Amino acid sequence: MVAFIQSCFVSALFFVSFVSPTLAAPLLFSRQDSAHTFTLINQCTESVTPIFANTACGYSPRCDGAGYYSATQPGTIAGGGGTATATAPYAWVGRLFAQTGSCGASGEGCTMTEFNLDTGSAYTAQNYDISNIQGFTQSISIEAAGCDTVTCTSADCGCSEAYPIGDESGCGDDLANRACGPGGIAFTITFCP
Repeated sequence: MVAFIQSCFVSALFFVSFVSPTLAAPLLFSRQDSAHTFTLINQCTESVTPIFANTACGYSPRCDGAGYYSATQPGTIAGGGGTATATAPYAWVGRLFAQTGSCGASGEGCTMTEFNLDTGSAYTAQNYDISNIQGFTQSISIEAAGCDTVTCTSADCGCSEAYPIGDESGCGDDLANRACGPGGIAFTITFCP
């Protein structure tokens, strides 16, 4: 019986692909391998220098299938509403932060946004948060198209918006972490919202 069902599926797939390759494509490829556009807005009075840092297999335990940001860094963005855009690859695992001159290469010691994108999980395909665990250096917000926006404007913002300074417990239940559905989500990061 199983062989008969498999045979019918293969025949149907062959028929659909022969009649219309566009109809067959979703049957063969259900993964949405889309890049993610990041719009960076600087509302601070001073310029900022955003840095995309890869953290797969390091700060993040995720190694298999992780994407790596290899494009040119966005450069300095003028204060008072300056903008820049960047594209992170499918399955990117990393951090985005404003280099203050005292931040480490992966944002150590600074306020940072963290991303674990296209995880393959149907429930938490995209994960993102704001972390002040290693220090608060500026206010920041993450807006994900069609998903929750998180904003932290002080060192005292609560666990519902960001991981607080020195708290390595994950707020007890990772309340600061947000999840979003699969696909190429567009993110807007605002410095000094």
